[in-house]
Amino acid sequence: MSTHRFFPNTEDAQIVWLSHYALKLPINGPLCGITAEEITSTLTDITYWTWILQYWHPAMQRDAKEATAHKQLMIGGGAENTSTIQPQPSQFPNPPPAPLPNMQKRLFSQITRIKASPNYTDVIGHDLGIIATSNTVEHLIPEPTVTVELGETGSRVRIDFKKYEHEGIWIESRINGVGDWVFLAVNTIKLYYDERPLALGNTHETREYRVRWWDKSVAHGEWSAVQQVVIGV
Repeated sequence: MSTHRFFPNTEDAQIVWLSHYALKLPINGPLCGITAEEITSTLTDITYWTWILQYWHPAMQRDAKEATAHKQLMIGGGAENTSTIQPQPSQFPNPPPAPLPNMQKRLFSQITRIKASPNYTDVIGHDLGIIATSNTVEHLIPEPTVTVELGETGSRVRIDFKKYEHEGIWIESRINGVGDWVFLAVNTIKLYYDERPLALGNTHETREYRVRWWDKSVAHGEWSAVQQVVIGV
């Protein structure tokens, strides 16, 4: 998570925050010594930053999933009448110009200088969104809800959770209370489906789940309470 308490940890919230900051910087920046040239540079950074978060990166993730699914279909086979047309990569006809790397470092350095300006006030800080809200709540342990439901190919396990400004969760699972916990997935969209088939010969299984927070590509914090469901007949 970011050490700057005003800056959101989830990418959806970052898009909103960055767009607001871009709107307010031309108004408040000159009052705190930020030059017109630097404001223009910052707006270029933010335009590219939000484009990556909102369009480019999700498209690349989608392309990767479609490519993997196509590879598995062509190599391992699939249901009859399944399309074998190769998925095409996403196209971006008018991408914004790419600035130099370290956009976040430049942004936080600018905010530090704004706060050090003799003209800076809390009114400016709140208008820019660079003062942490007093109702920020730390949720040290995830609280997932695990249920069984009917999916397209049979019963599946559904895991719901609230992100509380974290990027996502690291999920581990164990079957029938035997053996070590096994990594299942990193999930960042507040809903995960475990659609693994039953082990060969099993008519039902007791599946256990535990999760930790996952931020900046690292699993951290304490494990949640173990959740248990029975799947099968």
